Amino acid sequence: MDFKSQFALAVNASAPLIQIISHDTLRIRAEIQSLAKENNKSTYIWDSVKGLRKDINQPAELEEDIHSPVEVLDWVIGDTDDELICETPKNCIVLLEDFHHFLNPGEHSVISRLRNFAIAVAGRSISNISIVLSQPIKYLPIELEKEVVVLDMPLPSIQELSKLAVQAKQKFQLDERDCLHTESFLNAAIGLSTSEAQLAFAKIAYAKKRLSDLDIPDLVKEKEQLIKKKGNLEYFHPDSSLNEVGGLDNLKAWLNRRRLAFSQQAKEFGLETPRGLLMLGLPGTGKSLSAKAIANEWQLPLLRLDMGNIYGGIVGQSESNMRDALLLAEAISPSILWIDEIEKGFSGAQSSGATDGGTTARVLGNFLTWMQEKTKPVFVVATANNIAQLPPELLRKGRVDEIFFVDLPTENERREIIKVHLDKIRRLENLSPVQINTLATLSKGFTGAELKEAIKEALFIAFDEVEELEFEHIKKALLETTPMSITMSEVIENTRKWAQGRAVNASAESPEPLDKSKDQSIRLKSEIENPFV
Repeated sequence: MDFKSQFALAVNASAPLIQIISHDTLRIRAEIQSLAKENNKSTYIWDSVKGLRKDINQPAELEEDIHSPVEVLDWVIGDTDDELICETPKNCIVLLEDFHHFLNPGEHSVISRLRNFAIAVAGRSISNISIVLSQPIKYLPIELEKEVVVLDMPLPSIQELSKLAVQAKQKFQLDERDCLHTESFLNAAIGLSTSEAQLAFAKIAYAKKRLSDLDIPDLVKEKEQLIKKKGNLEYFHPDSSLNEVGGLDNLKAWLNRRRLAFSQQAKEFGLETPRGLLMLGLPGTGKSLSAKAIANEWQLPLLRLDMGNIYGGIVGQSESNMRDALLLAEAISPSILWIDEIEKGFSGAQSSGATDGGTTARVLGNFLTWMQEKTKPVFVVATANNIAQLPPELLRKGRVDEIFFVDLPTENERREIIKVHLDKIRRLENLSPVQINTLATLSKGFTGAELKEAIKEALFIAFDEVEELEFEHIKKALLETTPMSITMSEVIENTRKWAQGRAVNASAESPEPLDKSKDQSIRLKSEIENPFV
């Protein structure tokens, strides 16, 4: 049931107190005015500055002096002997704006009057009157918890944003040809409140004399400001594409099949919105790079959830931070929520009750419930390095669409990775195909990150020798690097065994066997160079 239906049901069922949580004052007023007109009710509006006025649509101040919250509640209840105060209202909706300031524990007289009003409605001594408390934050004193219907007004829909865009067009007298309010343009504004969207459209219309798909980057910047205000999420501007990810053909094919799944055509075809994926594997194998590339390929905002910002020292703060972050991701949907090294944020959830009072377990529970029940188009990309630390609940099908295992790159994939990094530093032409093939063979057991660092080190070597980067420089850098496949061979073997039958290989090629002929006790470079270690 949408907000409009819930609100109408509450008023028609004679709910005495209705609390609406939203920053959108104008939309709340419009909803009340619309419902009142449908039900032939009158409306009143009150705030702490202007006092009580009649008719929300065109507020006209009453002759009577009704300014304080106590006075307006006495007026509604009819509990006053003041002859100057008009008679008790009938068949109406009374809107009390920003009323949360008067709901704190010190305002006993206000809270008691609200309870008396609710009791009077329940006892039918007052009928056909509803009080609406509008406020931007959720707050309700314990005395009123059983008396109040709490409704969250959603952010503006595409239809409402379209009206705001038309308003901006008319205000700045833009030409019809310069105002193409496409689905992509309006989708880019999803997640902004009414005032934020109005300001964003006005700034674009004034500066560029248009409102079109060309202005989507400006709307994205407005969303970035929204995220910065909240603090629990970080907005990324990815510049990597899937073409820059070497190998991982199975993962790429899976993602390419879903790149248009957030469109209206996909919905009409009957496709469900993709829920997300979990990438398991070794550090440096391209999991984080893939997350950034997905956002760039799908042209969706990338939000990084930092678990370090979620946990707080106050009781209940961590759970609240997680809920706020997830709600913000939904508000900006369609979007991609990236959780890097998710096992570190939820490790120890099983023993959480003995170590942190159950905070980690509750935060995990909130996240898993949201993953299971979410209806908004938020695609979750979670990565993990240490499989042993992952809570088993995360691995259950239904929470994510697929679990991919990212192994060490094969020789063909290493060849692609070497080409990508040489092309980035504009040195691809320096090496022949044969030399690149040789480097791919020589670098067996290297991760993508280790190949990148080897090429970077080779560039330093060439610069130091006042030469252009050549094959020998990269070969030397590779030979001086001890890959993770040697220092962590047992972990890699165990991870591969675990992934069999539990996850889909991100690569289309079979993994290469580890080279066990090399010395397994190789020390770090610093240890070799330090004779005292």
